[in-house]
Amino acid sequence: MMAAGEEDMAEKKLRGSGGYAIAKVSDDEQKMANLGGPELFLAGIGRLDADRFVKYFCNKCERDFEGAPTLSYDNPNEDLGEGVTLVEKGEYKCRACSATIAQYRKFSAPAQAPPQVAPKAEIAPAPESAITPVPAAVISPTQDGGFVSISQLVGMSAYDGEAMLVGKIEEVGLRKQGGRATISVKIVSNAGEKKEVQWDGISKIGDIVLLKAAGAPAQAGKCPSCGYQNEAGAAFCEECGAKL
Repeated sequence: MMAAGEEDMAEKKLRGSGGYAIAKVSDDEQKMANLGGPELFLAGIGRLDADRFVKYFCNKCERDFEGAPTLSYDNPNEDLGEGVTLVEKGEYKCRACSATIAQYRKFSAPAQAPPQVAPKAEIAPAPESAITPVPAAVISPTQDGGFVSISQLVGMSAYDGEAMLVGKIEEVGLRKQGGRATISVKIVSNAGEKKEVQWDGISKIGDIVLLKAAGAPAQAGKCPSCGYQNEAGAAFCEECGAKL
């Protein structure tokens, strides 16, 4: 006999860094597990009761196991700055070899006032191989239609598709590629290492910046050299001539 609400759940494949799990999740949990792209990730949901798992697969053991992986978690309530608090972190491990199947982080942040939309500004051409500060007005709308200004974006924490901290956004600017200027962000880690991510490498922006999951499929027709969006099925880039 199904428990209350279980009839509204569906069995879904939830990926992790060291394997995947098949678990019963609700529609809302499926939305949480979608970190950008067609795959669903256990990191987006976080803690699930053991009876929600059907089975899991361990990459290290190279086999699947019935039931749930082992879950350990704690509530550090760690202040990460900018009003963001790490309220819970957890790790799913294989029962047989203790290898990590997936990790997750849960955050809380104070509500932010709606951002102010500035008038559109003209952008001067960026010099070759240089990243130039961008006025707040040129930042494109996010997926939900919200406007994000530079003042909000700089200093925000950036996390990858597995909800692991990459670093903080240090700078936003323009990267000139093949005669086109694309928005790019520089992220600096706690160790001081810098990473540059193009705007289309960002999945979602909220209290934190979520980068797209590694291995997400490239958009059809997009040039890997200059980033120009060609028509689907094009063999060569119309902008720089590179083979697609």
